[in-house]
Amino acid sequence: MAAISIHAGHNPAGKVACGATGLLDESKENRLIAAEMINIMRNYGWTVYNDTVDNGSSQDDVLNKIVAKCNSHSVSFVFSIHLNSGRNDYPGDGRIGGFEVWVNAMNKGKPEMAERIRANMSKLGFTDRGTKISKNLKVLNKTNAPALLLEICFVDDRDDYNLYQKVGYKAIAKAVAYAIMNKSLEEIPANLNGRVADERAADGNWYYYENGQIASNVTTVAQNKNGWWYVRNGKVDFTYTGIAKNQNGWWRIVNGKVDFNCNSVESNENGWWKLKDGMVDFSYNGLAANKNGVWYVKNGKVDFDYSGNVTARVEKGRVIV
Repeated sequence: MAAISIHAGHNPAGKVACGATGLLDESKENRLIAAEMINIMRNYGWTVYNDTVDNGSSQDDVLNKIVAKCNSHSVSFVFSIHLNSGRNDYPGDGRIGGFEVWVNAMNKGKPEMAERIRANMSKLGFTDRGTKISKNLKVLNKTNAPALLLEICFVDDRDDYNLYQKVGYKAIAKAVAYAIMNKSLEEIPANLNGRVADERAADGNWYYYENGQIASNVTTVAQNKNGWWYVRNGKVDFTYTGIAKNQNGWWRIVNGKVDFNCNSVESNENGWWKLKDGMVDFSYNGLAANKNGVWYVKNGKVDFDYSGNVTARVEKGRVIV
């Protein structure tokens, strides 16, 4: 496996020669992305150098130190991580500013590498602004290895900001790292079966797998390392709050996740149910409370047809005080 160099551009946030700021802070976000890329690639056995500079005394000093660090290793490529600015679209116009790659020439494998990265970023929803040439950027001109400068999105564009927050820096780092390694974003462990993946996919979704494949026709409640989740048509639905089933029973879901602390009466499209430790208790008969009152429950379900006396007066399923 080849060795590569990755660095986050500019000094850290708040220092001289730091990156652009707006809705996003370039010097903060590019360091998160760069560090995550490095972790991903090292986990796959790649030799990756982190050549980020945090102590530059000026813009020129930062660039000189980055170039010196990059040239201190023998690497196949250098990747400079940046966030763009200049759209000044703080309200949002419904258009994604998007992602672009800068090189100093279309040679030495740079166009092919850039195309793979752009394709993965497009899958995340970022507009593809293409591969562009600049003869004036020191990092592109002075490194010994071919260098690519990546502009992830615009810090001053509301639509870019919203998409960035939706997919997250980890998915962005994965999209770029996988493109560099020429690996498919859809690669998952072949033995992942009947589970939600332990990390979200490049498009920001958390998918449910059976036999190593996304089971897009399945609606259920399934587990990953973070908990149990409501899966609708093969992916976790974080908008769902209600009661849903799997092979083990019916479960209280709040914002897509099973609430094992629920001991109340809650509803779904089929009625109102008595929950015990997050699960519908079909053996329960008697009175049970929630924030709306006290209810008569028969076989785990509120009986709205019942009126009479249990230990209190009940009318249409509800205890009358």
